[in-house]
Formats: sequence, structure tokens, C-alpha cells
Amino acid sequence: MEYKKINCESYNIHTIKTDKFKTTRMEIIFSREVEKEKMQEFTFLSDILTDSSKHFQRRKDIAIRLEELYKAIFYGTTNKVGNLFTISFVLEFINPEYISEDNYFEEILSFPFKILNNPRVKNKEFDITNYNIVKRRMEDEIKSIKESSEKLAILSALQNMDPNSPSSFKVLGEEENLKNITTSSLYETYNDLFMHSNCDIFIIGNINMDKAVKIIKDNFKYRVIKIKKPSLLVDNKIKRKPLIVNKEVSFVQSTLVMIYNLKGLDIDLKNVAFHVFNYIFASGGIQAKLYQRLRVENSLCYSVKSLYLKYDELLVIEVSLDKKNIKMAEKLIKKCVKEMINGNYSQDELNDAKKNLVFSLKMANDNNVSILNNYIFNQFAHLPLIDERIKLIKKVTKEDLIKCAKALKLNTVYVQCPSDNGGVK
Repeated sequence: MEYKKINCESYNIHTIKTDKFKTTRMEIIFSREVEKEKMQEFTFLSDILTDSSKHFQRRKDIAIRLEELYKAIFYGTTNKVGNLFTISFVLEFINPEYISEDNYFEEILSFPFKILNNPRVKNKEFDITNYNIVKRRMEDEIKSIKESSEKLAILSALQNMDPNSPSSFKVLGEEENLKNITTSSLYETYNDLFMHSNCDIFIIGNINMDKAVKIIKDNFKYRVIKIKKPSLLVDNKIKRKPLIVNKEVSFVQSTLVMIYNLKGLDIDLKNVAFHVFNYIFASGGIQAKLYQRLRVENSLCYSVKSLYLKYDELLVIEVSLDKKNIKMAEKLIKKCVKEMINGNYSQDELNDAKKNLVFSLKMANDNNVSILNNYIFNQFAHLPLIDERIKLIKKVTKEDLIKCAKALKLNTVYVQCPSDNGGVK
């Protein structure tokens, strides 16, 4: 693979040349610091921009054009990672060498910029028909989260931990706030996106990258007020005493969420060693400590999993279980943390964890999305590239994992139980 970064004054183009894939993927990424009150509107905007344009009045028209471009894929998405909020527009298409049409390369690469540069706007307002369609979709997405006991529990736990922390902010926002988004405010947000965001374009594939860069430059006249790239890290404060929250809900089963702070780890421990730690502790399937203690040995839960939020410096443990088992499950989780601090696991377990993580990374090297994402976070957060991470994983020691375990500080214990059970006492 050959990587190049091209500075285009108001944005950067990152090219990754490789002959491993028959398709090419491009991501146009606008990034900025997390702002709670703006995330929902940017999410709305990313959807409506890919739903129509001045040249394509309906979503169906865009779909037809993508079909004509040999079933290309184009969509918008938003994401929050730590303190960084991104609005991304993704294009996937067949490599031009497999297409006989002479102008295919220009047509496919210019397509997303024709959409983004020509929104369906009149008198500084987005089209009301498209607005209503997207609004209904967002309402359905927000409702779907409320219908998932696991998602709701994790989001609620983070909000109770600290409602002012970016870790607790919702990309989709709240349903009641959708009414504050109007066709005219969306146009203001559109201008804000282009004027006050950083922009990076990543493209991976077996194509003529010099020609690709020229096509992008010819089609993307991006003007921006330069802003400093924000740090991804969120400074979530440690509590002197863990917060305990009990909540009644309408779901049939109960959910236990335990949030741990991670403080004092250096960059290599966070990027590499903690993944090994978490594999042994919680994420390594049926062999993980938590699964063995809670499910195999004591039959306390239906499922147990962990979520490592590296840039929030948090570890979130989520357990689905019956109310009567909550106290015992909490006790066993704390006991497993102590076992990890004391290094109570075999060298074989450590070797197995490293072996499986290395295998996963090697598999990622055969996926263009994974490779592209690695380069994105290499640029945004100096995450080592896949081959370097493999080398670092092989060097991880038990002493490294003990440091990871000692960095865990319990912040919040959140429990939600069926309302007919009367909550947790």
C-alpha cells in the first residue's frame, strides 16, 4: 500500500493506493469538536443532503443514477468519538479498469460533490417534502433506541454519570427537539458545516490517484475558516464514591451497567495493551473472565459484554439478567477486576488473547473499510497502523495488563428493572 497526503489549502486528500480490492471507497469527512445542541441538526443535514439535490429531486432519482453508475453506493452518516464529531459522506464504486465507458471515472468521482454543492434549497430553505421525509426517519430511529433495553441502559448510564460530558451526548438527539429544526435552520447548518469544520477526504483503491486528486479539486471548491483540530480525549472526572442509580423501565428483563474510569495510562497501553486486557477480562467470548464467572459458573445472566470507549477513557460493562441476580453479578464483576489487578490468569490465556487479536487485525488488512478507518484514526488520533499494532500486541506483557487493571476506577453503577418489580431496593 502506498499512502499520500495532499494539502489542498482548505481540506486534505489522503490517498491509499492498493491492488487488493476490486472496488474503491471514498469518504468525505467534516470534523469538529462535539457540540451537544448541534449534533442532531448535523445528523438531520447529512440525511437530507443525500436524499435529494437540485439535480435529483427525490431519493429514487439518486438511486437510479447510482444504479447507472454500476451500482455505486452513496450515503451520509454522523458519528461521535470521544470529543470529536464527524459528518461523513461515503462513496463506493467499481474500479474504473473494469468499466469500458471512457468518462466513468470522472462521472463517479464528481457525483458526491455535485450532490453536496447543490442542495435542494430555495430562498435559503430546504425543500419541505424532503424535510418531512427525513424528519419521520429520524423519529423512527430515535424510537428504535428506546425500544432496545441494552442501548437505552448504556445511554442512560452515561447520562447519569455526567449529563454535561460529551460521552453522554446523543448523536440522534431527543425526539422532542426535532421540532426546533426547520427548513431554514438546516440551511444555516449547511453553511456552518462548510465554513466551520475541518475537512479530510480519504480514498482507497487501485485507481489513478493523481487523476482522482485532480477530479476532486476540480469539483470541490471548499471554502472554510480554518479551525484547530480538537483533541479526541474527554476528561471524565473520577468520583470519590461511585454513583448508584436504580431505574424502573417497561422491559421484561433487567440490565446492569457498570462504568469504570481509565486514568493514567500512556498512549501505547490505551491503544494496544488495554485491548488485550479487555479480551481476557470481558470481550473474548465464552473464555472471558466475566462470561465464565457470571454465566458459566453461576448462571446469573443472559449476556455480558464490555464497551471500551478509548477516547472517553471509560470501560462500560453491560449485563442482561434477572433482578434477583443483580447484587451477585455486581460483586463478581468487582472480584474479576481484583483478579486482573493481581494477574490471576495464565500465560496461556495471555498468549491466546494476543493470538486472537493479531488474527483479527490480519483479517482487517483484507478489508478496505477497516484499512481506511485505520488511516483515518492514524491521522486524527495517531493510532498506529495495522502492521505496527500487530508488532506491539506481540510485545504486551502481564505487567502491562496489571497497569491497565490498576487504572480502573468505578464511576457509576446503573440498574434498570421492570416496573412491575418495583425497581431495585
